[in-house]
Amino acid sequence: MDSKVVNKDTQEVKTFFDGYASDFDGIYGHTDKRGPIDKLADKWFRKVMILRFEETLNRSVKPSIKTIIDIGCGPGLYCVEFLKQGKEVVAIDLAENMLSIADAHVKKHASEKTDKITYLHADYLEHNFDKQFDSACLMGLFDYIKDPVELFEKLKKDITKEVYASFPKSGGFLAWQRKVRYDMRNCPLYLYSLEDIKTIMSKVGLEGKYEVVDCGRGYFVKVDMS
Repeated sequence: MDSKVVNKDTQEVKTFFDGYASDFDGIYGHTDKRGPIDKLADKWFRKVMILRFEETLNRSVKPSIKTIIDIGCGPGLYCVEFLKQGKEVVAIDLAENMLSIADAHVKKHASEKTDKITYLHADYLEHNFDKQFDSACLMGLFDYIKDPVELFEKLKKDITKEVYASFPKSGGFLAWQRKVRYDMRNCPLYLYSLEDIKTIMSKVGLEGKYEVVDCGRGYFVKVDMS
């Protein structure tokens, strides 16, 4: 992997989400400022987001998951729910503006749990931790990752029990339309087939240790890291 390509992608994603933070938060229904076309796109996008949200929380609720890192935490929707489940949470994101929104949501919806969350403004791949986590949440992250294998190799070192991840589907008009929109905003976007996911898991030695749930426009993937 050319490090210049990786660094360029990382910077473009960071710039995109620093500027897009409030609009992205609107996808979750937290603002009325989006136009009718954006709201129509959100309606379709939100369906897959709700399904993967439910899949994640149904698995993370188990008592054996005590610590969780939310990689690319965005506006903090998952962080709030993980805190409500009694977890210790680390929220990491490239975009400082996203972390500010996440902090505001946590203070509003899980104010009694603010001592259980730590925020990191960093690139997960470049950050070294002094401890391991029971679980990791990577929702909407692989959309912007050029080399998923490299990321999973790091997850194998950092995570001891489970990983919850999403992969956007390749193919179809809506996938093409989203790719065009992101290209116009100079943000890289990567899409995946089921075969792509199988190949990734094979390369990192996780065959037979994962399950895939079809959520319509994307896949939810739960990986056993133990």
